[in-house]
Amino acid sequence: MREIKRPQFEYNQDGGVDHILEPLCFPEQPHTLSCLFFSESLPLMHKDVLLKHLLLQHKLVIADVQLIAHLPKYLLYWKGRFLEQPITDFCSEIKTNSTGPVEKQERYFLLCDVLPEDRALREKLQQKRLEEVLEQQQKEREDRSFHRVCMFCNDEFTGNRSDLLNHMAHEHAFSVGLPDNIVYCDELLDTLQSKVDNLQCLYCEKTFKDKVTLKDHMRKKAHRRINANNRQYDRFYIINYLVAAASPHRRSYFPL
Repeated sequence: MREIKRPQFEYNQDGGVDHILEPLCFPEQPHTLSCLFFSESLPLMHKDVLLKHLLLQHKLVIADVQLIAHLPKYLLYWKGRFLEQPITDFCSEIKTNSTGPVEKQERYFLLCDVLPEDRALREKLQQKRLEEVLEQQQKEREDRSFHRVCMFCNDEFTGNRSDLLNHMAHEHAFSVGLPDNIVYCDELLDTLQSKVDNLQCLYCEKTFKDKVTLKDHMRKKAHRRINANNRQYDRFYIINYLVAAASPHRRSYFPL
């Protein structure tokens, strides 16, 4: 495990951060979420449990946690910093019932990107994730081992994922967007195939009694498309990573 280091910054005349002079270092590929104060850790899927623990046990709130590109690395970084300096050096302090009796007041701490160090960390994690996603997309473009049957007919496609996506768009009026905007294509197709196999409409996500009824519903209702409100699909679109890297504080959107 490599040492967790504090990034060095160059400040401009207004006190803002121009850029990081030293790269951030993290342990390789953490898959668990660590408490910032104790040794406890939880699987990544239990994010809400950990955030509740931080709030109730340690009075700590992490702002815009849903916009953090890699939460395990983010938590590990701040865990190291809190060992070096007190939490009050980094967090804004919030008092509840500030006008009431002292014994009824509670102190909470807010960790957010108002702090230049936190902002730089979030931006670094966004940029790193973008690089990884672009590398994955390039691998998919060069991969010629792809083989899959269209979920709407029996046509088979080999070597190029774009051929299948274009086929579904042109022959079945089902478009997931431009192939050049897709990443983790196999996972996307697996997700769609699973829904169809479970007789679930890909747009309204209602379940039907058989495949004939499902296909008839999707055709008549013009539901041969993906539900743009389902955030499950965000990770399959390059544009969301580009937007996040350019504007780390903006929520992703679903392009069709």
